[in-house]
Amino acid sequence: MDELAWLVGYRLRSFARRDYDWVVAFDNDAILVIACLWRLVEAGRIRFTSEDEGQQFGLPAPVDAAAEVNGRLAGAAVEAVVLRQGLLDLELRFSTGHLLQIIPDSSGYEAWNVCSGNSQFIAVGGGELAVFGSDAGCG
Repeated sequence: MDELAWLVGYRLRSFARRDYDWVVAFDNDAILVIACLWRLVEAGRIRFTSEDEGQQFGLPAPVDAAAEVNGRLAGAAVEAVVLRQGLLDLELRFSTGHLLQIIPDSSGYEAWNVCSGNSQFIAVGGGELAVFGSDAGCG
């Protein structure tokens, strides 16, 4: 599934938490909205996940997952995109060596969507990728 291969070469501008989802902004106004579990893999190990947000884990302060991801990936380029057919697990490999893995965790809800220009790609519940080429909008 090469529908998202166009993301290769795009640089991460920001990673932010909203009330119920996460927004990843790339070059050229491309946006990835994540409404499911994500994890950042560093040196082959899980470094942070969406579930770590606000957890203290015995640290001096609660985890600010967005700040941690931004600190590691800001300006990093996407080197590869892997989309697992049927499940729609999405993996972005960055020039830093990090992997951002997005893992749908519901059979009914939309897990993530990617928008760029007039194109939108939505991971629909149950593992189907919906692709729109009109002014579908991002968000």
